[in-house]
Amino acid sequence: MLHKDSKTNYTKANSIEALLDVGAQILQQNAISRARLEAEILLGFVLGLQRVELHIFSNNPVESFFVESYFRLLKRRANQEPIEYLIEKVSFYGEELYISYGALIPRPETEILVNKALELIDQKDCKNIVEIGVGSGAISVLLAHLNKSLTKKDSALTLHASDISPEALFIAYVNKVNFKVDNLSLHHSSYLDFNIKMGLKFDLLISNPPYIKNGTLLPKSLAYEPQNALFGGERGDEMLHHIINLAYQNQIPYLLCEMGYDQRESIQTHLKEIPHRALEFYKDLAGLDRGFMVSF
Repeated sequence: MLHKDSKTNYTKANSIEALLDVGAQILQQNAISRARLEAEILLGFVLGLQRVELHIFSNNPVESFFVESYFRLLKRRANQEPIEYLIEKVSFYGEELYISYGALIPRPETEILVNKALELIDQKDCKNIVEIGVGSGAISVLLAHLNKSLTKKDSALTLHASDISPEALFIAYVNKVNFKVDNLSLHHSSYLDFNIKMGLKFDLLISNPPYIKNGTLLPKSLAYEPQNALFGGERGDEMLHHIINLAYQNQIPYLLCEMGYDQRESIQTHLKEIPHRALEFYKDLAGLDRGFMVSF
Protein backbone atom coordinates (compact mmCIF):
# COMPACT_ATOMS: atom_id res chain seq x y z
CA MET A 1 0.00 0.00 0.00
CA LEU A 2 1.08 3.62 -0.45
CA HIS A 3 2.25 5.40 2.66
CA LYS A 4 0.25 8.36 3.85
CA ASP A 5 3.00 10.88 3.07
CA SER A 6 3.12 9.86 -0.60
CA LYS A 7 0.10 11.99 -1.44
CA THR A 8 1.97 15.16 -0.46
CA ASN A 9 4.96 14.18 -2.59
CA TYR A 10 2.62 13.21 -5.38
CA THR A 11 1.06 16.68 -5.60
CA LYS A 12 4.50 18.33 -5.72
CA ALA A 13 6.08 15.96 -8.24
CA ASN A 14 5.61 16.96 -11.84
CA SER A 15 9.00 16.46 -13.49
CA ILE A 16 10.40 13.10 -14.56
CA GLU A 17 13.18 13.26 -11.97
CA ALA A 18 10.79 14.20 -9.14
CA LEU A 19 8.38 11.43 -10.11
CA LEU A 20 11.20 8.90 -10.12
CA ASP A 21 12.33 10.03 -6.67
CA VAL A 22 8.83 9.70 -5.22
CA GLY A 23 8.23 6.38 -6.97
CA ALA A 24 11.47 4.91 -5.67
CA GLN A 25 10.59 6.08 -2.16
CA ILE A 26 7.14 4.49 -2.31
CA LEU A 27 8.46 1.17 -3.59
CA GLN A 28 11.30 1.10 -1.08
CA GLN A 29 8.86 1.73 1.76
CA ASN A 30 6.89 -1.29 0.55
CA ALA A 31 9.86 -3.66 0.49
CA ILE A 32 10.50 -3.64 -3.27
CA SER A 33 14.21 -4.41 -3.50
CA ARG A 34 14.96 -2.72 -6.85
CA ALA A 35 12.96 0.37 -6.00
CA ARG A 36 14.68 2.96 -8.22
CA LEU A 37 15.01 0.60 -11.17
CA GLU A 38 11.36 -0.41 -11.00
CA ALA A 39 10.24 3.21 -10.68
CA GLU A 40 12.14 3.90 -13.90
CA ILE A 41 10.63 0.88 -15.63
CA LEU A 42 7.10 1.90 -14.66
CA LEU A 43 7.45 5.57 -15.61
CA GLY A 44 9.19 4.61 -18.84
CA PHE A 45 6.28 2.28 -19.63
CA VAL A 46 3.71 5.01 -18.99
CA LEU A 47 5.58 7.63 -21.05
CA GLY A 48 6.78 5.29 -23.79
CA LEU A 49 10.41 6.17 -23.08
CA GLN A 50 13.56 4.11 -22.62
CA ARG A 51 15.31 4.37 -19.27
CA VAL A 52 18.15 6.39 -20.77
CA GLU A 53 15.60 8.87 -22.16
CA LEU A 54 14.19 9.40 -18.67
CA HIS A 55 17.60 10.71 -17.63
CA ILE A 56 18.07 12.80 -20.78
CA PHE A 57 14.69 14.49 -20.25
CA SER A 58 14.78 14.37 -16.43
CA ASN A 59 13.68 18.00 -16.00
CA ASN A 60 10.75 17.78 -18.39
CA PRO A 61 7.29 18.19 -16.85
CA VAL A 62 4.82 15.30 -17.10
CA GLU A 63 1.14 15.79 -17.91
CA SER A 64 -1.31 14.98 -15.14
CA PHE A 65 -2.89 12.06 -17.04
CA PHE A 66 0.46 10.24 -17.17
CA VAL A 67 1.20 11.12 -13.55
CA GLU A 68 -2.09 9.53 -12.48
CA SER A 69 -1.36 6.41 -14.54
CA TYR A 70 2.12 6.14 -13.04
CA PHE A 71 0.85 6.34 -9.48
CA ARG A 72 -1.83 3.75 -10.15
CA LEU A 73 0.90 1.36 -11.27
CA LEU A 74 3.05 2.26 -8.25
CA LYS A 75 0.15 1.40 -5.95
CA ARG A 76 -0.32 -1.98 -7.58
CA ARG A 77 3.41 -2.75 -7.50
CA ALA A 78 3.61 -1.66 -3.86
CA ASN A 79 0.98 -4.33 -3.20
CA GLN A 80 3.41 -6.94 -4.62
CA GLU A 81 1.69 -7.28 -8.00
CA PRO A 82 4.41 -8.58 -10.39
CA ILE A 83 5.91 -5.82 -12.49
CA GLU A 84 5.93 -8.14 -15.52
CA TYR A 85 2.13 -8.19 -15.51
CA LEU A 86 1.98 -4.40 -15.10
CA ILE A 87 4.13 -3.70 -18.15
CA GLU A 88 3.06 -6.86 -20.03
CA LYS A 89 6.55 -8.02 -20.89
CA VAL A 90 9.23 -10.24 -19.41
CA SER A 91 12.89 -10.81 -20.17
CA PHE A 92 13.65 -14.45 -20.90
CA TYR A 93 16.76 -15.95 -22.49
CA GLY A 94 17.88 -12.50 -23.65
CA GLU A 95 14.60 -11.88 -25.44
CA GLU A 96 11.49 -9.89 -24.55
CA LEU A 97 8.27 -11.88 -24.34
CA TYR A 98 4.68 -10.71 -24.03
CA ILE A 99 3.13 -11.77 -20.71
CA SER A 100 -0.21 -11.20 -19.03
CA TYR A 101 -2.50 -12.70 -16.43
CA GLY A 102 -3.37 -16.28 -17.30
CA ALA A 103 0.18 -17.54 -17.81
CA LEU A 104 2.97 -18.13 -15.34
CA ILE A 105 5.80 -15.60 -15.55
CA PRO A 106 8.85 -17.40 -17.03
CA ARG A 107 11.65 -17.83 -14.47
CA PRO A 108 15.43 -17.71 -15.07
CA GLU A 109 15.79 -21.39 -14.06
CA THR A 110 13.59 -22.36 -17.00
CA GLU A 111 16.29 -20.96 -19.29
CA ILE A 112 18.32 -24.01 -18.21
CA LEU A 113 15.52 -26.23 -19.52
CA VAL A 114 15.73 -24.43 -22.87
CA ASN A 115 19.51 -24.98 -22.94
CA LYS A 116 19.08 -28.68 -22.20
CA ALA A 117 16.45 -28.96 -24.94
CA LEU A 118 18.72 -27.27 -27.50
CA GLU A 119 21.50 -29.71 -26.59
CA LEU A 120 19.19 -32.70 -27.05
CA ILE A 121 17.85 -31.38 -30.34
CA ASP A 122 21.41 -30.99 -31.62
CA GLN A 123 22.97 -34.18 -30.20
CA LYS A 124 20.05 -36.58 -30.80
CA ASP A 125 18.75 -34.94 -33.98
CA CYS A 126 15.28 -34.42 -32.51
CA LYS A 127 12.98 -32.94 -35.13
CA ASN A 128 9.48 -33.40 -33.75
CA ILE A 129 8.97 -31.69 -30.39
CA VAL A 130 5.92 -31.56 -28.13
CA GLU A 131 5.40 -29.46 -25.01
CA ILE A 132 2.78 -30.12 -22.34
CA GLY A 133 1.64 -26.91 -20.63
CA VAL A 134 2.86 -24.25 -23.05
CA GLY A 135 1.90 -21.32 -20.78
CA SER A 136 3.31 -18.10 -22.23
CA GLY A 137 5.07 -20.03 -24.98
CA ALA A 138 8.47 -19.18 -23.54
CA ILE A 139 9.91 -22.66 -24.10
CA SER A 140 8.43 -23.67 -27.47
CA VAL A 141 8.58 -20.22 -29.07
CA LEU A 142 12.16 -19.66 -27.95
CA LEU A 143 13.23 -23.15 -29.05
CA ALA A 144 11.91 -22.51 -32.55
CA HIS A 145 13.41 -19.03 -32.62
CA LEU A 146 16.81 -20.01 -31.22
CA ASN A 147 17.15 -23.13 -33.34
CA LYS A 148 16.54 -21.09 -36.45
CA SER A 149 19.06 -18.45 -35.32
CA LEU A 150 21.74 -21.01 -34.44
CA THR A 151 21.43 -23.01 -37.66
CA LYS A 152 21.29 -19.87 -39.84
CA LYS A 153 18.63 -21.50 -41.98
CA ASP A 154 14.94 -22.31 -41.86
CA SER A 155 14.29 -24.48 -38.85
CA ALA A 156 13.68 -28.16 -39.56
CA LEU A 157 11.82 -28.54 -36.26
CA THR A 158 8.13 -29.22 -35.99
CA LEU A 159 6.65 -28.22 -32.64
CA HIS A 160 3.29 -28.89 -31.02
CA ALA A 161 2.23 -27.54 -27.62
CA SER A 162 -0.86 -27.98 -25.48
CA ASP A 163 -2.49 -26.15 -22.59
CA ILE A 164 -5.86 -26.34 -20.86
CA SER A 165 -5.99 -22.56 -20.41
CA PRO A 166 -7.42 -20.42 -23.27
CA GLU A 167 -5.78 -17.36 -21.68
CA ALA A 168 -2.35 -19.00 -21.72
CA LEU A 169 -2.83 -20.15 -25.31
CA PHE A 170 -3.65 -16.59 -26.38
CA ILE A 171 -0.46 -15.30 -24.74
CA ALA A 172 1.55 -18.07 -26.42
CA TYR A 173 -0.08 -17.18 -29.74
CA VAL A 174 0.94 -13.51 -29.38
CA ASN A 175 4.54 -14.56 -28.74
CA LYS A 176 4.42 -16.99 -31.65
CA VAL A 177 3.33 -14.15 -33.95
CA ASN A 178 5.83 -11.67 -32.50
CA PHE A 179 8.73 -14.07 -33.11
CA LYS A 180 7.40 -15.12 -36.53
CA VAL A 181 7.35 -18.78 -35.51
CA ASP A 182 5.41 -20.69 -38.17
CA ASN A 183 6.44 -24.25 -37.21
CA LEU A 184 4.61 -24.30 -33.85
CA SER A 185 1.02 -25.56 -33.52
CA LEU A 186 -0.93 -24.70 -30.36
CA HIS A 187 -3.63 -27.01 -29.00
CA HIS A 188 -6.35 -26.39 -26.41
CA SER A 189 -5.90 -29.75 -24.77
CA SER A 190 -5.03 -31.61 -21.60
CA TYR A 191 -1.64 -33.31 -21.78
CA LEU A 192 -1.41 -35.15 -25.15
CA ASP A 193 -5.15 -35.60 -25.67
CA PHE A 194 -5.02 -33.55 -28.88
CA ASN A 195 -2.83 -36.26 -30.42
CA ILE A 196 -5.30 -39.14 -29.90
CA LYS A 197 -6.84 -38.47 -33.32
CA MET A 198 -3.76 -36.95 -34.99
CA GLY A 199 -1.44 -39.85 -34.17
CA LEU A 200 1.76 -37.81 -34.46
CA LYS A 201 5.15 -39.27 -33.53
CA PHE A 202 7.46 -37.18 -31.34
CA ASP A 203 11.19 -37.34 -30.65
CA LEU A 204 11.17 -35.15 -27.54
CA LEU A 205 8.59 -34.28 -24.90
CA ILE A 206 9.24 -31.14 -22.85
CA SER A 207 7.29 -29.85 -19.87
CA ASN A 208 7.52 -27.41 -17.00
CA PRO A 209 4.36 -28.58 -15.23
CA PRO A 210 2.88 -27.53 -11.88
CA TYR A 211 4.92 -29.33 -9.22
CA ILE A 212 4.21 -27.52 -5.93
CA LYS A 213 2.37 -29.46 -3.22
CA ASN A 214 -1.22 -28.29 -2.63
CA GLY A 215 -1.52 -26.02 0.38
CA THR A 216 2.09 -24.81 0.30
CA LEU A 217 2.37 -21.20 1.52
CA LEU A 218 3.78 -19.04 -1.25
CA PRO A 219 4.98 -15.41 -1.46
CA LYS A 220 2.19 -12.86 -1.90
CA SER A 221 3.30 -12.03 -5.45
CA LEU A 222 2.51 -15.58 -6.59
CA ALA A 223 -1.15 -15.05 -5.70
CA TYR A 224 -1.43 -13.01 -8.91
CA GLU A 225 -0.25 -15.91 -11.08
CA PRO A 226 -2.51 -18.76 -12.26
CA GLN A 227 -2.74 -21.23 -9.39
CA ASN A 228 -3.34 -24.20 -11.67
CA ALA A 229 0.09 -23.53 -13.17
CA LEU A 230 1.72 -23.78 -9.73
CA PHE A 231 0.09 -26.55 -7.70
CA GLY A 232 0.57 -30.11 -8.90
CA GLY A 233 -1.54 -32.14 -6.46
CA GLU A 234 -1.63 -33.45 -2.92
CA ARG A 235 2.01 -34.53 -3.15
CA GLY A 236 3.02 -32.08 -5.89
CA ASP A 237 4.58 -34.74 -8.12
CA GLU A 238 1.41 -36.25 -9.60
CA MET A 239 1.64 -34.44 -12.93
CA LEU A 240 5.33 -35.24 -13.27
CA HIS A 241 4.58 -38.94 -12.83
CA HIS A 242 1.74 -38.79 -15.38
CA ILE A 243 3.96 -37.05 -17.95
CA ILE A 244 6.62 -39.76 -17.49
CA ASN A 245 3.93 -42.38 -18.10
CA LEU A 246 2.72 -40.59 -21.23
CA ALA A 247 6.23 -40.36 -22.68
CA TYR A 248 6.70 -44.10 -22.18
CA GLN A 249 3.24 -45.06 -23.46
CA ASN A 250 3.60 -42.89 -26.57
CA GLN A 251 7.10 -44.23 -27.30
CA ILE A 252 8.71 -40.81 -27.17
CA PRO A 253 12.49 -41.41 -26.99
CA TYR A 254 13.36 -38.40 -24.81
CA LEU A 255 11.62 -36.58 -21.97
CA LEU A 256 12.86 -33.32 -20.46
CA CYS A 257 11.10 -31.88 -17.40
CA GLU A 258 11.52 -29.17 -14.81
CA MET A 259 10.74 -30.26 -11.23
CA GLY A 260 10.85 -29.17 -7.61
CA TYR A 261 14.17 -29.16 -5.75
CA ASP A 262 12.99 -31.95 -3.41
CA GLN A 263 11.48 -34.34 -5.99
CA ARG A 264 14.55 -36.25 -7.14
CA GLU A 265 13.79 -39.33 -5.04
CA SER A 266 10.15 -39.31 -6.17
CA ILE A 267 11.19 -39.36 -9.83
CA GLN A 268 13.77 -42.10 -9.26
CA THR A 269 11.25 -44.27 -7.42
CA HIS A 270 8.57 -43.83 -10.07
CA LEU A 271 10.95 -44.74 -12.89
CA LYS A 272 11.91 -48.02 -11.20
CA GLU A 273 8.60 -49.36 -12.51
CA ILE A 274 9.08 -48.03 -16.06
CA PRO A 275 11.63 -49.41 -18.55
CA HIS A 276 14.11 -46.72 -19.58
CA ARG A 277 17.69 -46.45 -20.80
CA ALA A 278 18.93 -43.49 -18.74
CA LEU A 279 17.89 -40.91 -16.17
CA GLU A 280 19.85 -37.71 -15.61
CA PHE A 281 19.18 -34.79 -13.26
CA TYR A 282 20.37 -31.22 -13.63
CA LYS A 283 20.72 -28.39 -11.12
CA ASP A 284 19.79 -24.70 -11.15
CA LEU A 285 22.12 -21.78 -10.50
CA ALA A 286 21.62 -22.21 -6.75
CA GLY A 287 22.89 -25.78 -6.95
CA LEU A 288 19.45 -27.30 -6.31
CA ASP A 289 17.94 -30.16 -8.30
CA ARG A 290 15.70 -28.50 -10.88
CA GLY A 291 14.98 -30.95 -13.68
CA PHE A 292 15.56 -34.34 -15.26
CA MET A 293 16.00 -36.02 -18.64
CA VAL A 294 14.82 -39.57 -19.36
CA SER A 295 15.88 -41.67 -22.34
CA PHE A 296 13.47 -44.51 -23.19
